[in-house]
Amino acid sequence: MRLANDGIAISLDNETIHLRATLRAAFRLERAYGGFQKLSEAIYAAQFSTFEEVIRLSAVDPDTALDRYYKFVLSKPLVEVARDLVGPLLKFVELLAGVDGEQSDTKSTGTPMSFEEGFTKLFRIATGWLGWTPEQAWNATPAEIMEAYQGRMEMLSAIFGSGKDKESGDTTSTNISSARDRLGALGNLTVHNMAEVPL
Repeated sequence: MRLANDGIAISLDNETIHLRATLRAAFRLERAYGGFQKLSEAIYAAQFSTFEEVIRLSAVDPDTALDRYYKFVLSKPLVEVARDLVGPLLKFVELLAGVDGEQSDTKSTGTPMSFEEGFTKLFRIATGWLGWTPEQAWNATPAEIMEAYQGRMEMLSAIFGSGKDKESGDTTSTNISSARDRLGALGNLTVHNMAEVPL
């Protein structure tokens, strides 16, 4: 998932509305429609209430975007409105679902999880591992959260080591409990020098 793929601009005559695929928008729309497939079907069926909801939950500036949308709807035949909005909104749903045309064809070996579980995990990573506020987490895109998380892991690897045995070149998993013990020892008054810090 690329960072550039976080939003879409939709032209409505001489006006433009900008939608952003935030974690909040993805979570709420997926839950409201019982999945992205049903959301896509509602858009394809030109349900104007769905158009409005996607814009309201996803627009960078919801008030301005909705004003432009209403003006557009009132000035055009409904067939034209549907023609101009269905394609871009379907593409936006792909962004919400994390579809990226540049993803490789390699098969995932992990355990499949629902979108709700995935979004909850991303929220947990943003607020727990990265220390972001809930509002910052909700307003970030999944790609931003994952890139920030990757950056944090690289920083921790640089500080505490990558778990590679430099002499043998073997890769082992980092011993989290050992790192935690070493950090905990910093406040231990019985430890007088680094040689006494538990390994």
